Amino acid sequence: MNLIIAGGGTGGHLFPGIAVYEKLKGLDEDIKVYFIGTEKGIENKLKDRYGFELFTINVRGFSGKSLMNKLKSLMGLFKAVKKVSSIYTDVKPDYVLGLGGYISLVPLITAKLKKIECGVMEQNAIPGLSNKILAFLGITVFASFEETKKNLRFSKVITTGNPVRERIFKFAVTESARKSEFTNKKNLSVFVFGGSQGASSLNQAVVDMMSLLDEEILNNITVYHQTGERDVKNVQNFYAGSKINKYDVFSFADDIEHYYLCSDIVICRAGAGTLSELVLLRKPAILVPYPFAAKNHQEENASAFFNKGCFGMLKDDANLSKNLLQTMHKIFYNRDLLKQMHENLKMFAVKDSALEIAGIILNQKNKI
Repeated sequence: MNLIIAGGGTGGHLFPGIAVYEKLKGLDEDIKVYFIGTEKGIENKLKDRYGFELFTINVRGFSGKSLMNKLKSLMGLFKAVKKVSSIYTDVKPDYVLGLGGYISLVPLITAKLKKIECGVMEQNAIPGLSNKILAFLGITVFASFEETKKNLRFSKVITTGNPVRERIFKFAVTESARKSEFTNKKNLSVFVFGGSQGASSLNQAVVDMMSLLDEEILNNITVYHQTGERDVKNVQNFYAGSKINKYDVFSFADDIEHYYLCSDIVICRAGAGTLSELVLLRKPAILVPYPFAAKNHQEENASAFFNKGCFGMLKDDANLSKNLLQTMHKIFYNRDLLKQMHENLKMFAVKDSALEIAGIILNQKNKI
């Protein structure tokens, strides 16, 4: 069986695809999997690490762009159709799995026109424009949230949950029963990250907050801070000149499960992939949704868990550093808040979403 996984750009889109890729390779060693992405996307940086062959196309986002950029995007789509058709002629895929977002649009429409079996993942509660178009064309949607069905009422939507990479899933399965140590130690370990590309406003707010922590917290805090490439030097310089003695600053971490394990609390965005990992690992977090996400989907994602007492949630506005400071003080001096989040997260069952999607794809193989 030949499979094409199309999409990427950011870790939030790519990593669920890698999770399905890993699961499929484990189930059927003869399956051949190829990725379609872009040269600038994170998929180009990780192809060697995960051992997949990558075809690149030149496409741009459409939503929220100026008229001129929209025209350029449309021109790029026509060229991409030609490139994708050529790839399909060479690879002869039996199934095309899209990862959502504009990068998967052309490969999936082309697959539909060529009558190749296909499906697309929707990581967020509110589907994006590309996936709305694909759903309208009759392409199956693998949804992370049950709420997605309300927004795609006349489409085929299967609620699978959002796949996470195999090693994170295995870690969750083997470690989820561990007893919490939140109330049994003085040191507080914090993992800060804004996703695969970092988040400058979040980085700055955290740095401002860290500079205002009281002496006792400064002496008993360990910080792991993923910054993205743009901010790494400035953030490193801050910690080097601060009173925080235990810290690790890095631009990107592919072994993110290591930092989940080391941390008591995570400060992060509210992308669907991040939320899936946090829920699976029962990891308390302070969510700071990206305020400019399309249709405010990160806040919608976060609210589904915040309303159940699983995570804290703060707005990314002028008061973020002040609100982070207040929240950190509350957590440091009352670890029961972390313990309660941990317990509330147990309401969500551990689900192997990658296995469910992989099973659907392999079932198509038996029909061919």
